[in-house]
Amino acid sequence: MINASAVNFMKDETPSLNYSDFFINLYNNSHVNAMLIMDVEGNVLFVNKAFTNTFGYTQFDLKGKNFRIFFTPKDQMDQLPQKELQQVAEAGHADDKNYFVKKDDSFLWVSGESVLITSAHNERRILKLLQDISGQKKAELAARQAHDLNESMLTTIDDIVILLNNQLNVVKANTAFYSLFSNPGSSALIADFTAFIAPYDRKGELISNLKNTLATRKPFTNLELEVAAQSGDRVFNITGRPLKDTQLPDGILLVIHEITIQKQAEREREDIIGFVAHELRNPLSNVILCNEVIKEAISSNDLVRSAEIVQRSQNNIFRLNKMITDLYDATKIHSGNFVLEINEFDFDEMIKEAIDTVQVLQPAFKIMVNGTAGQAAGDRHRLIQVVTNYLSNGIKYSNGSTTILLNVSVTGGIITVAVTDRGLGIPATQLPYIFDRFFRTEKTKDLEGIGLGLFLCRRIIEAHNGRVWAESEEGQGSVFYFSIPVARFVS
Repeated sequence: MINASAVNFMKDETPSLNYSDFFINLYNNSHVNAMLIMDVEGNVLFVNKAFTNTFGYTQFDLKGKNFRIFFTPKDQMDQLPQKELQQVAEAGHADDKNYFVKKDDSFLWVSGESVLITSAHNERRILKLLQDISGQKKAELAARQAHDLNESMLTTIDDIVILLNNQLNVVKANTAFYSLFSNPGSSALIADFTAFIAPYDRKGELISNLKNTLATRKPFTNLELEVAAQSGDRVFNITGRPLKDTQLPDGILLVIHEITIQKQAEREREDIIGFVAHELRNPLSNVILCNEVIKEAISSNDLVRSAEIVQRSQNNIFRLNKMITDLYDATKIHSGNFVLEINEFDFDEMIKEAIDTVQVLQPAFKIMVNGTAGQAAGDRHRLIQVVTNYLSNGIKYSNGSTTILLNVSVTGGIITVAVTDRGLGIPATQLPYIFDRFFRTEKTKDLEGIGLGLFLCRRIIEAHNGRVWAESEEGQGSVFYFSIPVARFVS
């Protein structure tokens, strides 16, 4: 119950304030408003039951204590108790929102107001009223954290996220949106999204879907839109969903996911399929034609012509087999399933076998060899594939020259092979790309091949911890190189 001295101060000594039993009951019976009375120096005189229930301190606990004990160490260091007393002395009241320390040293966030009361005898006291607002502060903190999390997610995700109202104005958009559209500034709002997107939505499909969603409240998905951005044409997949149970119940959430790489891959795959089908058609047509001619030659008992056509058919079958093998190897390499079989072998014998393989098919060409390497470590079969490709390219693009030079050298534990031809040569602008997949120079597009041979050579040599390169002068021929370590290596 309220202390008798407090009653005397409030009722008898300050009749001008006209305190009543109502106030005394409020002081004694309040469950929400914690009250304490202190002198102007902040020394605690009285506390009500609500104060004890809220903060744990009893009247006995606070005897002779200053109200600064209710402040956190940081607030005491910032002199908040002294500032509050000074404000009350000067203005007659003070209010604050800060942590209050309970008896068990835990914190509560409170809203407080301090009022200066002066008796008829000029005796002054300070009445401080406090309310626990910890629940409210926790809710505010949770809301702020959720907002910050949403903002962080919107800022960091790559997908474009746009919130439209029912007039199709941009209410909010993330960083990805503004970055795509010339970065007008993340604080800018677009008054008319319909007019803004029109240059990109040339067929009006996006706006049509948005209007339909507004009318029917049904979502749409998988709408493709191509945008001419600063970095080049980009393709997006768009989903639009009506908002429900939000502060913008008639709005639409647009999520725009970039699929440029996927679309490019699809187009590349289609181009490759068409290209390969075209390249395979020629040798296959030749084989079919040869079979027809062989039938006629057999019917007429022309054995000489039959043998000639059989050889031509075999050559075309070899070309088909090489194309299919290159495609298979390129697919294995591209999917990461390319594994070398490393063994020690005679490098010079490997070179000889590769040359024999080529000359069986091209007996008119002379392949001259300089240098030796001796024992080496690597995948012998794959290295034969590289040497064979280098020699076949030299012959294919020889432009009438019938001599190919193959040079082998060993320096500092590195074997270097160079294949020189005196053929067409390669323009300087195209030389950096000749080892890329499916690349063919302008001057060789009419010649057979699908542009995988040198790509496979590069990947095989790189798997041996080596490197490939070329030197060429247009019209004067080319030199193709590869180098690998002599000794066994760790792949």
